[in-house]
Amino acid sequence: MTASTASLLETALCEIAGPATLPTSITIDYGALAHADALGPPAAKAWVERSTRSLVFAQAELRAADGALVAAASAVFRRVA
Repeated sequence: MTASTASLLETALCEIAGPATLPTSITIDYGALAHADALGPPAAKAWVERSTRSLVFAQAELRAADGALVAAASAVFRRVA
């Protein structure tokens, strides 16, 4: 893996929150280490849980090639524009 778990999750969260937002807080929960046979490019998936006029609440997951959860993250973004 060329990018860290945290940076992959942060990138996915920032993309889903949109360009007119800034991160206020990010929490990452790490799962169990993936087995050697699960190696391959991890897949990040992010979604917006809810949003208000000034905040965006987002979630993300990073899964190994075999589907095992590598890490999950939640974040709050503040709208700036």
